[in-house]
Amino acid sequence: MKVYGSIFAAALLAVCHPVFAQFDPTKVAAEPDFISRQFTTTSNFSTPAFAAGRENFTSYAEAVNFINALTQRHSNAKIEAVGKSQQGRTLSLLVLSSARGFNASLPTVMLMAQQHGNEPAGGEATLVLAKNLLEERAQILDRVNVLIMSNTNPDATELFKRETINGIDINRDHLLLRIPESQAIAAALHKYNPQLVLDLHEFTVAGRWVAKFGAVMHSDALMQAATVGNLSPTVQSVQSRYLSTARQALEAKGHRVDDYHTSSASAKDLTVSMGGVNVDTVRNVGGLRNAVSLLLETRGVGIGKANFARRVESHVIAATAIIEAAAKDGQNLIQMQEAAGRTTSNLACSGNISIIVKHTPERRALNFLDAKTGEARAIDVDWRSAHKLRIERERTRPCGYLVAADQAIAIQRLRDLGVQVKALAANDVTQTWDTETYVIANEDSGSRQDARGAISDAQSEVRLLKVSTKVIQLSPKAGTFYVPLNQPLTALIVAALEPDSQNSFVANRLMSLEDSKLVRVMKSPKL
Repeated sequence: MKVYGSIFAAALLAVCHPVFAQFDPTKVAAEPDFISRQFTTTSNFSTPAFAAGRENFTSYAEAVNFINALTQRHSNAKIEAVGKSQQGRTLSLLVLSSARGFNASLPTVMLMAQQHGNEPAGGEATLVLAKNLLEERAQILDRVNVLIMSNTNPDATELFKRETINGIDINRDHLLLRIPESQAIAAALHKYNPQLVLDLHEFTVAGRWVAKFGAVMHSDALMQAATVGNLSPTVQSVQSRYLSTARQALEAKGHRVDDYHTSSASAKDLTVSMGGVNVDTVRNVGGLRNAVSLLLETRGVGIGKANFARRVESHVIAATAIIEAAAKDGQNLIQMQEAAGRTTSNLACSGNISIIVKHTPERRALNFLDAKTGEARAIDVDWRSAHKLRIERERTRPCGYLVAADQAIAIQRLRDLGVQVKALAANDVTQTWDTETYVIANEDSGSRQDARGAISDAQSEVRLLKVSTKVIQLSPKAGTFYVPLNQPLTALIVAALEPDSQNSFVANRLMSLEDSKLVRVMKSPKL
């Protein structure tokens, strides 16, 4: 029987050949019994992947049919098409509400799954959750709206691969919005403005962990909330409570939980990091939308359908607890989001903003299972914490930004995110504006980086800039766009427009910095 050495070899092969064939159970290295028996469950589910004798996962078409059948039986379930994938598959949003329909005065929870097509447990769990919420737990929909995107990357799901069909990782594209899949998610977030966002994934069980430590992952579930610069302290406080709620629910059912953590593919790199601190994942973008924004990952990548019911169960337990907590919080959750937005808006023209933040180096003991015996092992590692962020670069907070009229792509992306933008009319440009222009001190090129190393991305290298600012008096032309910071999504605007972070529009060549195409407004204009 193949064991974890073969899994690691397969993982290395996958790095060199990132396009995988449709999932083939005969090519999966079996998980040793002394590991597998620690992750059993008695739960039974009625979704497609659990049909008798079934070896494959639920296909896109099967998930669509399952959801369609639910909506035909339950009038309080509606399907909305929010976009199409690159190969033309419909990206659907399932809206669950009371019999009276979606109610904006109730808290809204949005679940999304399978941003990575080779991580099927979250998608399966959303089918289980949709059925439960419409049947056994239907009364909760009188107190909370639930939005579900079961499969956000259907093209890759059909190929059982991580990235989208053109090689871009959806979950590094939620600020740039270069692909239709991330644009569809942004459209749903903008339209419904959920107070709580839950993103469902799976993590690598063996592979790199065997190579580095001779061990495999011990946890059933790993969790992390938004950890990013300029995050509202109000949101940060509330999301900690929701993490605790989910963790308690999982541990009460015997599921082991830890902070989300990952590592690079290099066997020589023994550093372990919490999830990224950049404005690119839906977890961090959701947090900067002033929502409680959580990542939940279960063990699964590299082990095929081993203990699939247990993996799905982890997602269902945690998501159910989170939805119930949101329903209980009710208006308090809505008021939290509104208060965070007001506070952020009121900070325009004052204080500092973070441009680049980093993890904080620490030492920590992590729990693993020995790959040869299955026994629990605590291993001390170099740990990069996202609970504490180091501000590497910051500057004064402007009142807003002026963007040249010809920067149409950047303006459209801001609007897609829900940012308010004003095109200046002739009577708006009679005054002289107090502004700062950017001066490029140094420019290099390279790949974007996250906690795992270089981000998988089909685009060309990004501009890596160091800039200073220079005070100028400017008379803008009619048609120039003004992006004020006295609005709730200030932190997203800053992330997109301050040019010297790796995720900015300038760094990713979605807009130009030269010739004062982008300037900082330092005194509120009279408009």
